[in-house]
Amino acid sequence: MMLPIVVCMALLSGCTEKEKFIVYGPPQNEEEVEAVLKEEKFVERTTVIQYDDKMLVAVQFKPWDKWKKAKLEKKLQKKFDEKYPNKEVFVSADYKIFYEANKIKKDQLEDNKLTDKISELKKLAQEET
Repeated sequence: MMLPIVVCMALLSGCTEKEKFIVYGPPQNEEEVEAVLKEEKFVERTTVIQYDDKMLVAVQFKPWDKWKKAKLEKKLQKKFDEKYPNKEVFVSADYKIFYEANKIKKDQLEDNKLTDKISELKKLAQEET
């Protein structure tokens, strides 16, 4: 009698959701950035890296919205440029950029290495487009 309940509990606990919106760097406007991203229904997961006066926004779209990837990426870029005119914001929906941004967060790079790595990622994104 207890076995079905235990199995259900195990399955439900395994279905917990991972973090969808990760902001790495100084927490000065973390809630604002998260709010901007949550407004958009097409955003599934993001990793945002803030450093100096720059921001890298790596985004993953929901499956049906991936067909409009370039259009949605431009929409987010425009939204962030309007919201943060004093910051240099780079938005990318490329999975490689998203993966590398998560790796940066995990490794917690120092400022000088972080700037170099972000520059490298921007070049990579520009090559693929």
